[in-house]
Amino acid sequence: MSTEQPPLAGQVAVVTGAGRMRGIGRAIALRLARDGAAVVVSGRPRAPDSLPTHEREQGWLGAASVAAEIEAGGGRALAFDVDVTDSAAVDALVKATQDAFGGIRILVNNAALPSEAGAAPILDMEEAEWVRTVEVNLNGLYRVTRSVGRAIRDGGQGGSIVNISSMAGRVGLPDYGAYCATKFAMIGMTQQLALELAPAKIRVNCVCPGSTDTDMMDGTFGRTAARFGLDPEAPRRGAISRIPMGRQGHVAEQAAAVAFLASPDASYITGQTLNVDGGLRMD
Repeated sequence: MSTEQPPLAGQVAVVTGAGRMRGIGRAIALRLARDGAAVVVSGRPRAPDSLPTHEREQGWLGAASVAAEIEAGGGRALAFDVDVTDSAAVDALVKATQDAFGGIRILVNNAALPSEAGAAPILDMEEAEWVRTVEVNLNGLYRVTRSVGRAIRDGGQGGSIVNISSMAGRVGLPDYGAYCATKFAMIGMTQQLALELAPAKIRVNCVCPGSTDTDMMDGTFGRTAARFGLDPEAPRRGAISRIPMGRQGHVAEQAAAVAFLASPDASYITGQTLNVDGGLRMD
């Protein structure tokens, strides 16, 4: 029997935006737990009547359901309903994590709003939607990184931060509202943080998922179809037709990239942005 330790054994990870059943965040949390980390799962609180049908049918409880999955598999997990725009709530999450598990070594910034992507061009979107998207996707990124990053730095053992951007952060896309702007900003912040935190042995990298089979992507396709009066599946078919590998990505494939960047195998990689998109962009 092998006695080899899993790659993240003994480490503590915080994953934001991990409360959706069909989301990249959940897949990341499950993968990090499988690789040995104790995982703190956080997600924005959602009203029960706002949940998609498949979540309601399963009695889905957001981050709590993900943490329960991890524990059922023999891992350690905590769940928090946290709005990343609330600095006090983020600070409380950090303290609770330290009290329960000790020092944090890994942060995955996955929390984001889709900014009604696919619904309208910038000139026609509501200012409130622009502001709300920037508040979550960029200011929330700052708040979480500041609080968790300080905890990693002060722990003195180094660590890893992985930011989840998007192909919409690599190239401008029409009708994506504030989503493109905030996801481009995340890549710039990744590079800046990599330089600032390298002396503390904290690596900072970014993953840009391409079209992935999630509720968020389904929402974008649906808004595009409604706007142009298309068959609901037409935008998905169009997206897939442009992907060299001929399919959407799976959430587990995004999670595998994150797990690699968080692991010791990526010990000499920092400030990088990795496209996980089936070959759509090769840069």
